[in-house]
Amino acid sequence: MQPPPPRQVVVFRLLSIYFLSIALSPIVTNACQQEPASAFRTPSIPALKMTTKLLKPINQPLTEPQPGEWLDQQKESGQSFSQYLRIRPIVLTPRRNKLYVQPIGQFNPKQLEIIQLSSEYLSIYFSCPVEVLETKSEDGIPENAQRNHPTQGTHQLLTSYVLEKQLAPELPGDAFALIAFTSSDLWPGDGWNFVFGYASFRERVGVWSLSRFGNPARDPESFRRCLERTCKLATHETGHMFSIKHCTRYSCNMQGSNSLQESDSQPIHLCPECHAKIVFATKADPVKRIDNLIRFSQEHGFNREIEFLKKAKEILKN
Repeated sequence: MQPPPPRQVVVFRLLSIYFLSIALSPIVTNACQQEPASAFRTPSIPALKMTTKLLKPINQPLTEPQPGEWLDQQKESGQSFSQYLRIRPIVLTPRRNKLYVQPIGQFNPKQLEIIQLSSEYLSIYFSCPVEVLETKSEDGIPENAQRNHPTQGTHQLLTSYVLEKQLAPELPGDAFALIAFTSSDLWPGDGWNFVFGYASFRERVGVWSLSRFGNPARDPESFRRCLERTCKLATHETGHMFSIKHCTRYSCNMQGSNSLQESDSQPIHLCPECHAKIVFATKADPVKRIDNLIRFSQEHGFNREIEFLKKAKEILKN
């Protein structure tokens, strides 16, 4: 578990370890369009190790962190693909091969669209079906698990209650993970200001808030930015559920972040090492996965991703 940050410091991407798990009735299924298992063989470990070398030239190594950034405050050693394999990582299995998305609270139509599109992106990113469940009300959350932010007045939900009481008791049997989105702000307990999200990779549950990502109904650019931020947070935290640690070598979606500004500066694509981990963990067809990421990025304005993804596709095709 990451060492706790100073009190009143907002940590954008926060791992927790000790929570339990829930399942609810499905309303929509966003299934990644995958070929039958017999149509594609996952690259061997030697082949994946080779891709880390082939993709290295198009990736940007990290420089010295600026004051206040994640690696300026957190001392992390990172995790190579070889190190990842040695820890016996959590991966998709025939029994646990599906992501579930649980909306909690009230959402305007544009926020609901953000959730649907983010679920589609998760399906592409992790090459597995994603099912969006029927929205749950906040009415059952007790007063001691809610508050108004002491200085900002923002309505907040207590993350531990959502994880332990709302997402823990009914984790679907076929779920790799259950992920909740809420329109309310989040805080993880006394001494904390707020968090954008809180996740447990051991228990495979997480909750993330849309409230500080901007109003997607304001204009098209606000919608695009909110969608990009939501996709980035969801894929980063779900990556942790696949046993992936923070990246310390490259500009990568698995970097740690201390602020929204720092996160906005980071890409959604994965570095060579983290790409190999995801392909191994999900048994993905790497070229098809990137093809689908390119399509989504073109359709939804993730323009800074497209050039990188096209270069990676050409390398992986050869």
